[in-house]
Amino acid sequence: MRLTKEHIKSSLPSIIVFAISFLLHPINNYKLLKKKKEIKKHIKLARIKHKEALSKLKQKKPIRCVFLALFDSVWKYDNVYLLMEKDERFEPIILVCPIVNYGEGNMIERMDSCYNILFNKGYRVVKAYDRTNQKYIDIREDLHPDIIFYTSPYKNLIDNRYYIDSFEDILTVYVPYFYSSNCDYTLSYNMSLHNLVWRRYVESEYHKKCSNLYSKNHGKNVVATGFPGVDDFISPQCVPTDEWIDKNHQKKRIIWAPHHTIAPVGLVYYSCFLKYKDFMLSMAKKYEDFIEIFFKPHPLLKNKLCEFWGKEKTDEYYDIWRKGYNTRYIEGEYVDLFLTSDAMIHDSGSFIVEYLFVNKPVMRTSNGEELRSQFSPFGMACLEQHYIGNNDKDIEQFIQNVISSVDPLKDQRTQFVNDVLMPKGGMPSENIINDIIDSIENQRI
Repeated sequence: MRLTKEHIKSSLPSIIVFAISFLLHPINNYKLLKKKKEIKKHIKLARIKHKEALSKLKQKKPIRCVFLALFDSVWKYDNVYLLMEKDERFEPIILVCPIVNYGEGNMIERMDSCYNILFNKGYRVVKAYDRTNQKYIDIREDLHPDIIFYTSPYKNLIDNRYYIDSFEDILTVYVPYFYSSNCDYTLSYNMSLHNLVWRRYVESEYHKKCSNLYSKNHGKNVVATGFPGVDDFISPQCVPTDEWIDKNHQKKRIIWAPHHTIAPVGLVYYSCFLKYKDFMLSMAKKYEDFIEIFFKPHPLLKNKLCEFWGKEKTDEYYDIWRKGYNTRYIEGEYVDLFLTSDAMIHDSGSFIVEYLFVNKPVMRTSNGEELRSQFSPFGMACLEQHYIGNNDKDIEQFIQNVISSVDPLKDQRTQFVNDVLMPKGGMPSENIINDIIDSIENQRI
């Protein structure tokens, strides 16, 4: 019988298997070891450059902060920006960067939409791409940033000239655009940007510990501040603007928020959209005298559906929600939507945590995938505060309970929010600003 690598692996201790594997694939393993050394060197060099950049800012006022915005719905820096506007030590500006991987038409549409929303808030905002001249802004030459704030860790989502490897001599900050609850630890903690930014502000001490364990730089750039995306959910000063259909609030307001992963993305396969797309419309019709349903899809779902269904069918489906008697299609930010709703049905990742802050009934639909294979222990703890929808019957029962104001998980959920989720030591956005100021004044890398 011919001795194969599989036979060797099954019969020897793992350390010997590793040695044999190295001998069997010397070139590949040499390249792998070399790459790991290069990454460590790159991380070490980044911290040296951050120290140099930090020293230049100690006496500088104002400090020019450039925020790279993509989708308005994943923009979590509202209160950070506003706090900077009120502080003479800072000069904030937002650069809206187009998404480049879904064609030029989508790229311009998304950029214009995000720009208009932020501009209408009175923010200082510019577009990264000049459509007329087909030219990108040069961040260094045109904006002269002291600190660059990223809203996404992904390369190739925006033009690569704006990726972190072009700004290693400038201080950089990253705040996650989602409240991490999944078990894809590379996605949440160990991409290049996670390791190379000067400061990474994470949601909690739990997330800081995960960074220590799973990031190549062992979380040396991480500070647990709380998630700024929930500032307005927990601030007593936040008063929502009610733009709902039923102004007298005689009907229950239910959000349906489907994820974009109609096909798996790495370890993430949340979406139940194709399973419930017609059923949710039927629920809106059946209970039209009692509920309003607000279709709040992930911003990438439409792009994915255009590839899967084609643009015409996708537009037709979205129009049904937009024009329905007791339905509406909601884009963009969702603070007011959450605060004035009565319940949510979703298959999201971040919403597993975020919606809990408003402490209302919430159902997480299932597509049959084992939840423990997709969520971290923290995510599973959040899911325990959810009603689980495995089928049409579960969802309809949840809707009936919402109509009747029946919420068996209320007390348990309230305790979890108070004991586990509520940030300690101030509002997250204030914590971020305070850490930046303290780090510059005391030259903390």
